[in-house]
Amino acid sequence: MDYKYIEQLIDRYFEGETTLEEEQILKKFFAQEELPEHLRKWQALFIAERDLAAAHLDESFHERILALTGEYHVKAQPISLHVRLRPLYRVAAFLAFAVVMGTAVEYSTGSRTEPAQEQVAVQEQDELNVDETTPLDIRSAELIPTDTLHLQ
Repeated sequence: MDYKYIEQLIDRYFEGETTLEEEQILKKFFAQEELPEHLRKWQALFIAERDLAAAHLDESFHERILALTGEYHVKAQPISLHVRLRPLYRVAAFLAFAVVMGTAVEYSTGSRTEPAQEQVAVQEQDELNVDETTPLDIRSAELIPTDTLHLQ
């Protein structure tokens, strides 16, 4: 008898390319009593699968396991909002501490300059950069009130 089709199915089975129908064909084939010698080595695999598929837990299994562990009921405990937010409180405290310490270090090292001092320094620099030959001297310019202007 020619078993090439079964051998091809076995090869495809181990490559993971068989369909469910083809696996059923293999299981039915290996459930037979009479098999050729070169295919008998795979019979234990497919019989074991059949036996494992037939095995199931009885109704008392759950009760027996609980009796061994001693735990029958697990009660859910309510968790308050304060407990749920506790990790966020820790993060907020850390960030506040980091901001305060950063500000203290920056202030104590003197790397922080006052904005008013910066403006004065910029204005003084601008005054020094004014060209003396400009026709309009900005430093001595006066504002003329708008009610004295005669516009036509």
